[in-house]
Amino acid sequence: VSRSQSSRLKGPMAFFRGLQDSAFTEWFLGSDSIWTYPTVLTLHTVGMAILVGASFVINLRILQVAGDIPLPRLQALYRFVWIGFAVNLLSGVVLFVTEAADRVVDPVFYVKLSSIGLALWFGVIVKHTAIDRTDGANQASGRSRSLAAVSLALWTVAIVSGRLMAYLKK
Repeated sequence: VSRSQSSRLKGPMAFFRGLQDSAFTEWFLGSDSIWTYPTVLTLHTVGMAILVGASFVINLRILQVAGDIPLPRLQALYRFVWIGFAVNLLSGVVLFVTEAADRVVDPVFYVKLSSIGLALWFGVIVKHTAIDRTDGANQASGRSRSLAAVSLALWTVAIVSGRLMAYLKK
């Protein structure tokens, strides 16, 4: 690696190391309160339950579980999806900052983020193609059902990879 390549690599890592070693991280992890870290971790878990729970309900209905529920009634669940996502994004940023230099080089972290992004994207497509339909159909298309099945698998990957991150620390 040339000297210019080496300095470019150090720049981003120095930034993430700075986050991980910041006064915020020191305060957060070393807080006198026993509630600081557990509160953020609990918020992250509750946010995940809301986000993934609502997504599972939507995707299972698209896959014909409880097929008598009209598809447009699922629109209200997207509010919970986005509330859960916001809670997870905010709490996830706090948790990331405390281990930024370690996470930025962790491939499992990228599996988690990618699966979340794809699951959300597929959920938006399902909403537009199946739930927001104005033709009154109460059955999703084959494409929407396929996307719902993949979304369920992606949420599972996100949860498992998130848990694995705790056990695969360097």
